[in-house]
Amino acid sequence: MKVEIIDLKKRFKIEKVQILKHIKKVLNKGNLILTSEVSDFENSICKYTGSKYCLGLNSGTDALMMSLWSLGIKKGDEVITSPVSFIASVSSIIHIGAKPVFVDIGYDLNMNADLIEKAITKKTKAIMPVHWTGRICDMDKICKIAKKYNLKIIEDSAQGMGSYFKKKHAGTFSDIAAFSAHPLKNLNGLGDGGFVLTNKKFLYDKIKLFRNHGLKGRDNVETIGVNSRLDSLNAEVLSFRLKKLKSVINQRQKNINLYRKLIKKLKLLMKLIIKKMQM
Repeated sequence: MKVEIIDLKKRFKIEKVQILKHIKKVLNKGNLILTSEVSDFENSICKYTGSKYCLGLNSGTDALMMSLWSLGIKKGDEVITSPVSFIASVSSIIHIGAKPVFVDIGYDLNMNADLIEKAITKKTKAIMPVHWTGRICDMDKICKIAKKYNLKIIEDSAQGMGSYFKKKHAGTFSDIAAFSAHPLKNLNGLGDGGFVLTNKKFLYDKIKLFRNHGLKGRDNVETIGVNSRLDSLNAEVLSFRLKKLKSVINQRQKNINLYRKLIKKLKLLMKLIIKKMQM
């Protein structure tokens, strides 16, 4: 029997009536780009996380790239990050011409903050901690190191939605943070999606322009940008699912505890089988 890690078909059956209602609401407006649904979602994320600014983007990967770009990370710079992550963490650094420098992980599978200083060189410009599987890195130590060496911090919070460290939400410790709303994340949309968090208005202003072709207004191009907008359908669904995030996290924790319980039973059964075979 095949058991899906995340059963999206089953979730659609549960949410079908509500999801289709939200989709119909957006489609009836006849506008799918940078509508009030997007700004409403961004405001909801700010309220949930305690961050000043949020910008919806088309993916978590773009969120990482734009975070790096907005901080002025460029070709030849070095960015310290974790070797345990999805490829997007490293590829976002490489795409802007910088060099990823790995710092090994600790017992929690996150970057070992005690090893960071040894990896710093004259070319180091930033640290990109990855909050792996919702566990937040030791941001106290990382922030102290960044301050000591005048380094920027970009939190890879792709898996950090709903996670807290000392009562602060993931993504609120740094200059800027990147989140993913990929279908397998606990806050997930109908396809690819992402967003950034920051408390710095100049970073917010830069990315707001850059995500929409550098347009200020309909016909004024202020800078050369890209197309990385979170579409209105996804924003609407994400706003709906944000209200259910706590229950989603609780259910995943229950699933984890069930797996642990069953694995312990399996280990005990295997020991009994091995013992019987040796008799």
